[in-house]
Amino acid sequence: MIPLRPKIYYEQCLDRLYNSSPADHLDAFTHAILLLAMAGASLGTEHFAWGDVLFERVKASFAAFDDVNEQGRPNSTFLHLGSASRKALSAGLHKDVPHDVDQTPENIEERRVTFWSLYIFETWFCFHVGRPNSLSLKDVAIEYPQDPFIRLLVQLCKSITRSVNEIYGQRHESLLHMWRVARSIANDIRGHEAHLQQALGLGLDDSIQAGSLGVRQIIFITLYNHTLLLTFRPFLIFRGHWQRERNIALNQSTTNVTNRPRETPSWLNEACNHAITAAQRILHHLCEASRVNNLVLELRYHGYFFGNAVFTLIYEFIHNPSVAPLYLPWVYASLQTLSTMRAGDPIASTISAMQTVLRNINPSYEWVPLSATTGDNFAPPGGTPVQHGLTPDRSHQSQLNNPATPQNPSLGMRSGILTSPWNLPQVENLENPKTGGSAGSGDDLLDFTQSDMGWNFDFSTMDLDAFFSVYQSNDAPVL
Repeated sequence: MIPLRPKIYYEQCLDRLYNSSPADHLDAFTHAILLLAMAGASLGTEHFAWGDVLFERVKASFAAFDDVNEQGRPNSTFLHLGSASRKALSAGLHKDVPHDVDQTPENIEERRVTFWSLYIFETWFCFHVGRPNSLSLKDVAIEYPQDPFIRLLVQLCKSITRSVNEIYGQRHESLLHMWRVARSIANDIRGHEAHLQQALGLGLDDSIQAGSLGVRQIIFITLYNHTLLLTFRPFLIFRGHWQRERNIALNQSTTNVTNRPRETPSWLNEACNHAITAAQRILHHLCEASRVNNLVLELRYHGYFFGNAVFTLIYEFIHNPSVAPLYLPWVYASLQTLSTMRAGDPIASTISAMQTVLRNINPSYEWVPLSATTGDNFAPPGGTPVQHGLTPDRSHQSQLNNPATPQNPSLGMRSGILTSPWNLPQVENLENPKTGGSAGSGDDLLDFTQSDMGWNFDFSTMDLDAFFSVYQSNDAPVL
C-alpha cells in the first residue's frame, strides 16, 4: 500500500540482515523499518503471531523515543496519522524539492510517494471514522508520483474530500439540495472508472484477480463503493426515520392528520438505492474474492467493510420488513465468509454484533453456522434440509419462494470451506425495490426541510467532532 522503497531495496536489506558482517550491517532505523515491514507482511500469513513479536522488539528498541506508550487501538491509528501528517507538513514534504537542491530522481520520487501515500491513508481513514483530517490539498505543492495506482487513489481521495466538505461538513436545511450535491459527487466518483482502467487495466466489474493485482483491485473497489455508500447513507437514515414516523401517524386517530407528505418521492428512493447497491457491491466483491485470494481471509480489516455494508442492509429491513428476504441472503453470505477468517477480534465482535441485531429483529433471522451439507441444501442434525439462517416458519415461506429473492444453492467457494446456500446475484443484475421513474432536476420535486418535518434532526447525520462533548451546546447533534 505504501511502496516507499522499491522491492529490490527490501530484498537487499533482508540479505544484509541475515548475512551481515561486522563491516556491513544495517543501521538502527533501517533495521527497525525492516522489522516493521516484516511484521506487517506476516499478518497476511499463517505466521501472523510473529507480527506482535517483531513489533514489540522494535518498540522496545525505541522506547526512549516513544512519548506516548499507552494508547487504545481504536484511537491510535487516528492519532498516529495526525501526528505523521503534521510532521510531514513541518518537514516540508508537501512541497517539491527546490530546483537548486541536488537530489537524485530516486529520492524525489520517494519523497512524492511518501507524502501522497500518507495523504491517501489519512483522507480515507478520517472519512470512514468521521474524524477531521490534517492534510488539505490547498496546502500541497508537490507533483504526483509515477505509480499509477497511487495516482488513482489520490483522485478518489479528492472525491472523498468533496463528500466530507459538502455532505457531512455542512448543516443542510433542504434534503433535496443535499441530494443534488450527492449526485454531483457520485458523478465525480464514477469518473474514476476510466482511471482504474488506465492504472490496473481492469474495470469495476471485471473478474477477481489473484496476487498483488488482486490486492490493489480489492483496495480500490472497497474504497470506491464505501465512498458511494457513505455519500448516500444520510438519505437511507432519513427514510428510515420518516417511515417510522409515518407508520406511527397511520396508527393514530385521523383527527391528527398533518400536512406532511406520505408518499416517498422517487428521488429519495433513488438516493437510498445508491447506498444499498454500493453495500451489495462491497459484499459481492469480498465474498467472491475470498474464493480466489487468501489475503481476503487473512487481512481482517476487511471485517470493517463487511460490517458497514451488512448493517446498511439490516437498517433497511428494520424499517421495511418486507424487503428482508431480499437482503438476508447478503447478510448470511457475509457472515459465512467472516466465519472462515482467522478467529479473534475484530472479526468475532463483528459477527457477534450482527447476530445480536438479527436475533432482536426476528429470532428466525439469526444465522446458524452450518453443520452438514446434503447436495445443494444444508442439513441440520435432524436431517431435514432447510435454507440457512431461516427457520421453516410459514410466515416467511412465501417470501422465501419469491422469485425475486436470490436463492441459488452455493457461493461456489473452494472445497474445504463451508459455503452459504445463498448465491449472490451478479453485480450487473442487482435487484432493489422499484423506485419509479428517474427523478428529474426540476423545481417541482417534493422537498423535505427540518421545519416541515418538525424535527431537530441534522440531515447530514454526522458531527463526530463533539459527539461526546462535556459541554452542552445547541449545536450538539440529535441522532
